[in-house]
Amino acid sequence: MAAVSIGAALCFPAIANAEPNGDPAKYADFTADFVPANTPEAINAAAAGKNVIMSPYGVNNTIACRGTSAADVYDCMQEDALGWITLRKIDVPGVGPTWTYLP
Repeated sequence: MAAVSIGAALCFPAIANAEPNGDPAKYADFTADFVPANTPEAINAAAAGKNVIMSPYGVNNTIACRGTSAADVYDCMQEDALGWITLRKIDVPGVGPTWTYLP
């Protein structure tokens, strides 16, 4: 497990400094394009061009995705104490795209 975490950490060291909307095939920091699921902003997130994150870290830890904008992001991950965890995208009726943290 530790080797996997170290390997994952080595694969994504430049994410925090990456610019969103650059190369859509590369991971970039999209944290600003997310709102926590447990906040009032989550209800209108899709209308505001944001995605919802359901995670114990909310938006306090880096969320890195591949894509070109909040509406077109895919393959997102969130940094946690052990490295990076893949987020799963689900469509929540009345809310819109919601990315869930499933360790």
